[in-house]
Amino acid sequence: MWGAIGLGCAACMTVLAMAAGARSRRSFYEHDVYGMSPVTHRAYAAAALAFVALFAACLRYPVLPTVPFLGAFAVLAILYGASFVRGATGEDEER
Repeated sequence: MWGAIGLGCAACMTVLAMAAGARSRRSFYEHDVYGMSPVTHRAYAAAALAFVALFAACLRYPVLPTVPFLGAFAVLAILYGASFVRGATGEDEER
């Protein structure tokens, strides 16, 4: 169960990070404050893709510990999501 949840969340984060990296417009907070460039988004997408492979391996080989990997992925997702917290209010200008 935890492997499937992790697989789904990591796949969603991979897609979202790739989509955010493909956008040409950046908010002030995203670009200037948090330093989220297209390269940074692609790096987060690559890390999430690695977790997709890891969770798929956990589903294939049940002996692997899934919950610690899920915790590590949660930290990655929180760090990535925190880069959008201030810019999500819509008070800033788009670049």
